[in-house]
Amino acid sequence: MLAERFRPSDIESLVRIAGALAHSPAAAELPPPYRELAQRVHAEIVAEAGGRRSPAVSAILGPRPGEQVWMLRIWTRHEDSTAPYATKGAALAELATHVRSNWANVGGQGDVPDEPPADDVEAIDLYYGADGNAVPDQGFELYSEEMGRPQRSRIVPLNFAFPDAVTADGLNRGAVFYAADDDGPSCIEVAGVLVFGYVDAEDGVVRVSVHLDSADPEHVVRPDGSVPLRVVVEDTVVLDDHSRHHAPHPTVLEQLLEAADLEQRAVITSVAVSAGLMWSCPDCRWPSPRATEECERPGCGLKVKAAAIGAQAAALSAVQALALEGPR
Repeated sequence: MLAERFRPSDIESLVRIAGALAHSPAAAELPPPYRELAQRVHAEIVAEAGGRRSPAVSAILGPRPGEQVWMLRIWTRHEDSTAPYATKGAALAELATHVRSNWANVGGQGDVPDEPPADDVEAIDLYYGADGNAVPDQGFELYSEEMGRPQRSRIVPLNFAFPDAVTADGLNRGAVFYAADDDGPSCIEVAGVLVFGYVDAEDGVVRVSVHLDSADPEHVVRPDGSVPLRVVVEDTVVLDDHSRHHAPHPTVLEQLLEAADLEQRAVITSVAVSAGLMWSCPDCRWPSPRATEECERPGCGLKVKAAAIGAQAAALSAVQALALEGPR
């Protein structure tokens, strides 16, 4: 939409200019729908001056806040690096990996054991010390940041009603296809929603990407600025923010991991790996969901073939079965 390129104050000024020119000779040259719209604006300005304002039918929402990430800065005598992590736990895990790889700097000194403890937080505390200065010229910072997004306001309807069958059919028939070019992949636009589908050679996947920022506020944008969206792959609903009935439910494993503390998560992931529901990275031991073939630990990304994952799960299951049988 053209309006999304202007600030709310600019839009207000343009509307008032249209109302002021509604009965000028220039307005007579406008197409009938534009001329009628300018006359409606003029009538609203007159009514507002007389204290008879009409009920608002749209609103301008401010920019949405960005997502939070955790920034981890690690510095030594030779390097100083900062990287983002989706969660605080992921950042601490990476910091613990760094600490353990450099444990020779502190191991066996004072009350510090020769080998790093299994607990990440304990290992970090022992390595850097209570005051953070146990190792000369080394340290870290961990803090949250908000990812910036384009600072743009959105116009949304206050009397939202999803299009009826006739209107929806018109919007569907008005969909536009944009072929891939040097500026980007192919996409289809329907009601202002852009859906990209393309072969991503870098990650080796067929990628589908949905962009809602340009969604048509007259038809598919709710008063809170969101768009009712349902994503279906084959016959499976993978995303539904509109109906609880159709929304996919999290697995029991996901619910357990979400509710568990660090100690409980270790036990749950161990059992999940043994059962073949998760697999443990042979490089960093990070547990990842069975459906993934790439380690999810930030900074690792080791790719493991599905056959290797299956073999690992089978071996662990066999060991578990023997343990349950007991000595013969």
